[in-house]
Amino acid sequence: MKKIFFGLAVLFSLGSCESIGFDDPSTLTNAEAIEKIKSLGYVLTTSSVQTAFNTTTNNAGGSHFSLWADQSTNTNGSQSWWDFANEPRLRLNNNSAYRGNAAVREVYSNFYQSNLDATKVIDLIENQKLTIYDDKGADRTKDCLIGAYYAKGVSQGYLGAIFDRGLIVDDVNLKLKEFPNSYKELIENGIKHLDKTLQLIAETPNLNFDFLKGVTISKGDLVLLINSLSARILSSVARDKAEAENLGSPYWNRVLAYANKGFTTDYTITTTVGGYYNALVDVLERPYGTASYVPADIKIAYLADKTKKTPTAYPTNNSIILGPIESDDKRFYQYFTYTSNFGILLEARGRGLFSNYMRSRWMYPKLSTLNVAGAVNPYFLAEETRLLRAEAKYWLKDYDGAAAELNASTASRKQKGGLPDVIANASALRDAIHYEYAIEIDGAGGTFVPFSFMRRNDLLQGGTPTQFPIPQIQLELIGEPVYTFGGNESAGEKGKFGELGTARDNGWKPASK
Repeated sequence: MKKIFFGLAVLFSLGSCESIGFDDPSTLTNAEAIEKIKSLGYVLTTSSVQTAFNTTTNNAGGSHFSLWADQSTNTNGSQSWWDFANEPRLRLNNNSAYRGNAAVREVYSNFYQSNLDATKVIDLIENQKLTIYDDKGADRTKDCLIGAYYAKGVSQGYLGAIFDRGLIVDDVNLKLKEFPNSYKELIENGIKHLDKTLQLIAETPNLNFDFLKGVTISKGDLVLLINSLSARILSSVARDKAEAENLGSPYWNRVLAYANKGFTTDYTITTTVGGYYNALVDVLERPYGTASYVPADIKIAYLADKTKKTPTAYPTNNSIILGPIESDDKRFYQYFTYTSNFGILLEARGRGLFSNYMRSRWMYPKLSTLNVAGAVNPYFLAEETRLLRAEAKYWLKDYDGAAAELNASTASRKQKGGLPDVIANASALRDAIHYEYAIEIDGAGGTFVPFSFMRRNDLLQGGTPTQFPIPQIQLELIGEPVYTFGGNESAGEKGKFGELGTARDNGWKPASK
């Protein structure tokens, strides 16, 4: 039956009234299917919510942004990781036959499918005035409406944070095929849906948010999650520092307001059989013998090294193997493990991309995967909401307030790391927040964090794309020209809406030539 429901979701998204062929092999129209399959709305909501959760911590896309952010490194052709890690930066190949383009296509298609399924649920409830039942016959109309608005908000918000443009689909009868909406419009529309979700939650005292397999999210946690995600999404609109500055005080006060109502303890999800797991952290910590499948980039050691002797690129002399660093941050030794085994890294593809550190915080060495019952998956860390509060105050020029966030006794950098206080000036604050995103958040930030922080603070290597283009296959369907971003020769290029599409050479380290 699951296959039948998915097919219905796709057809519904087109507003079809034609007959639907089932394998049984009876034939129903959409209206007849809705009447006969009482749990259809619940199934669509479940699919929509699960897809949104999975894609916010996707390996495809997430690992690629991690490489662009110099959080990870690789010389492997799998998923074209080498192309994304390569220095100097390469122009993104937006050809559907290119292996790396699967990341662009998967993130795009998953979030749009989640949005389309949710749009249909909202139409069933708000326009067709239908009652939604679960497979046990219980009335789940209010729960499903909340789930649908949640999935729409997250999906549209993430599409705006990741892609340069898109199409806002809030109407099942929408016929427009172009991509007229900017990343800013996608984000604002996503936030509108998340605000609507918060309103509906307040009106639903007996909420049952059980759309993740084996997991029921409490009303209180869902409110905290929505506020935290709203702060993350809103903060991720800017493609460079100038755009972030020009957003102005009202905008950053909005980010701060959401972050102030976000998580104060880590939000994690325990894996159940066949249920959600953090696929991004799973691949970033996956062992390869005594090495790592996706090693931590040398940037991590460079930032944490108290002697400041670690270079920004690995020595090309193959007789040199860097030793373990010394760090004042106690967390470094808990989160990362030194190895002299380069594992999957190939010298012929650039020794400068090598690294001696692998991740060991969430999974390794206790587990070899998070996709096993009982594994604990990070979904939204309390420290990220702290960093969002600190950064919002930074952009508001409340440097004392930003420093107070970072220097609080409960801050991870103090409580776990034992680090000294941060000075309340712009340069020191930006460096400290960057460090925290690199060390504390890392893969736990999901698909586009820490990348989006580096993007809005001019920290990406020159030539790094700041965003994904619409996938080639989607553009060709409507006859629009294929376009892309990235490459050293294109540093500073602008996108369709005047935004920075390829990072200038003013990042955390100079671009390779």
